[in-house]
Amino acid sequence: MRSIYLVPLFVLGCGSDPAPADDTFTPTGGTVDVPNCGYSFTTRMGAEPLRMSGTKVGTDPTPRLVHLGIVGDPKTSIVAQWRTTDDTTTGSVIRYGAGANLPEAQLTQTLDGLQFGYKSTGTQIFRMHQAHLCNLQPGTTYSYQVGTTGHFSPVYTFHTAPDIGAHPDAEVTLGYVGDSRGGQDVWAQVVSQLQQRTPDLMLFSGDATTVGIAQPEWEDFLGNAEKLFATIPVIMVNGNHENNAINFFSQFALPGDQENYGIDYGFAHVTVANDTPDDPATLTTTIRDSIAADFEASKAAQWKMLLHHRPMWSSGTLHGSDLTLQASWQPLVDQYHLDLVLNGHEHQFEITKPLLGQAIQPTNATGTVYVIAGGAGADLYPTGTVPWDAYAEMTHSAAVIHVRRNMLTLDSFRPDGTAIPTGFSKTKP
Repeated sequence: MRSIYLVPLFVLGCGSDPAPADDTFTPTGGTVDVPNCGYSFTTRMGAEPLRMSGTKVGTDPTPRLVHLGIVGDPKTSIVAQWRTTDDTTTGSVIRYGAGANLPEAQLTQTLDGLQFGYKSTGTQIFRMHQAHLCNLQPGTTYSYQVGTTGHFSPVYTFHTAPDIGAHPDAEVTLGYVGDSRGGQDVWAQVVSQLQQRTPDLMLFSGDATTVGIAQPEWEDFLGNAEKLFATIPVIMVNGNHENNAINFFSQFALPGDQENYGIDYGFAHVTVANDTPDDPATLTTTIRDSIAADFEASKAAQWKMLLHHRPMWSSGTLHGSDLTLQASWQPLVDQYHLDLVLNGHEHQFEITKPLLGQAIQPTNATGTVYVIAGGAGADLYPTGTVPWDAYAEMTHSAAVIHVRRNMLTLDSFRPDGTAIPTGFSKTKP
């Protein structure tokens, strides 16, 4: 299987090499070819194109808010991202080596990173640093630290996705949650519980913040997640509260157009879709076509999931089912026999019985199960009673999805670690 990058909904031209670092802020956005990686990275209007690491060291270059992302093949690449306390430092360096919990002296491989500034509101420039590590070994643990000369982060550890061709018995664990918004105390508890379950990849279904352009909210979100996100890559979905803000697209390294794409991780293929685009009309046209293209390209995948924000099926009494998405997207879900659809938006936990169209199926062999884990901290919403629900609870929650060649399971839990009394299990030859 391979990562599939869908047709973007905007055109910024062909990629170019990163520009040298300088002090001129040019928030034009752009697509830049990442050196030695074979892929490009796009920044949006309001942010600079990627620039090479500079030499400027500001008043406090302490690295902070370290987190990992994926742009290329997760078997052989990863992206480390961070900011510095002063936001004026332009030096971006990563030191790394193969092995877990290595001392600094054994981080013998060094790479200059990239950096760019962005603005959301006001005049302040926020500076993001990125280091794209490529040509790594599959299924391998690495230690790393980021920063600039004399000012480095603690040493963190990550591992690359397995090569399932070489290791058909490989198992991966996906963390899954959404909707932290202002509930940072609960979010910190959820992060702690996820850490204990050691996921390999994090799926966040949107609404990390209440106001997407409010940078302090992102500081809280990433600060409370740093111990987790610095060790596993995170796939972020744009939610209605992110509202396609420049802050969202600038702070996360995501594949393709960063909105609609597919990624393989172990035996799982995850299709990601933006169900809150700037132009709602594209939900039933361009975005639907993109989803269909990714489903077609990945139809041979062993396990198939769709990750987006607003649920097609929900008993929630505040939002309920999104009938537009249900009418436009569910026929594709049914056609390509997806196993799971993962959402947030409703601040609750909910899991449906297997569904094919409007009909409840006797087993999940012939239907898709829809899950809502929108309980990462935002105020809770009440659930309703519907015949197609297997279980619903007004609770903060998260879940882990275990993926092996012949089995897919989902287990959910509350912030205190207690299990939610339902789950999902499916086997295939």
